[in-house]
Amino acid sequence: MLSSGEHGRSTMRDLGFFRYMLHAVPGTVWAVGISSLLINTATSASFIGVALYLKITCGVSIGMIGCLEAIVEAIAYITRMFSGAISDYFKRRKPLMILGFAMIIVSKPLLAMSRVYATVLVARGIDRIGNGMQASPRDALISDSAPHNVKGACFGLRQSLAVIGSTLGGIGGIVVMRMSDNSFTTLFTLSTVPALIAVVTLIMFVKEEKKTQERGERRKIRLRDLKLLGKHFWMLMVVVTPFMLSRFSEVFISLHACGNFGLDIAYGTSITVIYNLMSTAVSYPIGKLSDRIGRVRLLLLGFIILLFAHLLIGFAMNLYMVLFGTILWGCQRGIADGLIATMVSDYVPKDLRGTGFGVYYFVVSFTTAISSATAGAVSQLYGEAYAFIMGACCCGVAGATLYASRKFLQITES
Repeated sequence: MLSSGEHGRSTMRDLGFFRYMLHAVPGTVWAVGISSLLINTATSASFIGVALYLKITCGVSIGMIGCLEAIVEAIAYITRMFSGAISDYFKRRKPLMILGFAMIIVSKPLLAMSRVYATVLVARGIDRIGNGMQASPRDALISDSAPHNVKGACFGLRQSLAVIGSTLGGIGGIVVMRMSDNSFTTLFTLSTVPALIAVVTLIMFVKEEKKTQERGERRKIRLRDLKLLGKHFWMLMVVVTPFMLSRFSEVFISLHACGNFGLDIAYGTSITVIYNLMSTAVSYPIGKLSDRIGRVRLLLLGFIILLFAHLLIGFAMNLYMVLFGTILWGCQRGIADGLIATMVSDYVPKDLRGTGFGVYYFVVSFTTAISSATAGAVSQLYGEAYAFIMGACCCGVAGATLYASRKFLQITES
């Protein structure tokens, strides 16, 4: 009799890789992934553009840009935590995702009309609230829908599709900037289009499983439920905290490349394209591999790669070193994001998945806010290179913590 892993490999040989993916991965996961692709296309097209717009057009300092990223992430982390708990309470994920996508759409034309720092802050805040509104229910929905033996592959596929969207957004940003004579207004306006298509895709094709729609007795939202998430989940959060402190906003790579190594501002989003291409290339294979050999050792590999990326960018002597560091940055993103989300799903009780993902995104957003603010301050005072050296130190702490707790975290892996 074949084990589940042997059966999966046999099925893959019989059907072929792509037909196997269509056969093994539920349609809901594909639909969520495609909607993530589209919404990320819209977000990525304008993401780097906001930082460059503030610095070049509005004359805002790098320190203030770091503060902006910190403020909007601080807004987002509250939303992410409560959206997950609310989705557990109502036992519905899709409505919150639709609301989040709608807010992202609203933020794009507002950003296009922005002329001062305060308006940009409001637009970015609405965008991040929308992103936080949909993130926890989205991952909980994938966890609800994914078969146990391909859970890592499902999260890896969702991550790959999302990063493909970010890559397309980055490429689209370059094309629009070149064709519009570096018009940020045109860039922000056109980014609304894929966001609208994402909402249509979500409404028409994402189906919640009946088990998530059954009403029954609603679980009250209580702080003491946080203890029920389990000791393995909380140990993972201890590991994730210094890791995310080391992974500040990618806009600092673009600002470093444009400000210190002569990268043309029209190609600022090329940084996004490079690391997203690498992330796309590794996300699904790593997720699939983790279903076979475990998550922890692969996650440790991602931490080590980010450490080298920070050092390479921080000590870069030319643009090529920055670009190679960006490639490594993309690899670690493709490895870490999907694996951590899968581990959250592994550790958290089924009826608290939305809450678990909400707490995870709370930790991610809170630490990213601190990291971005600190990176902005360090860049303002000492230069961008020192921000990456600081990131390498935090990443070293994260890697050591993960290595020390590796056996404990492996206990509940499937």
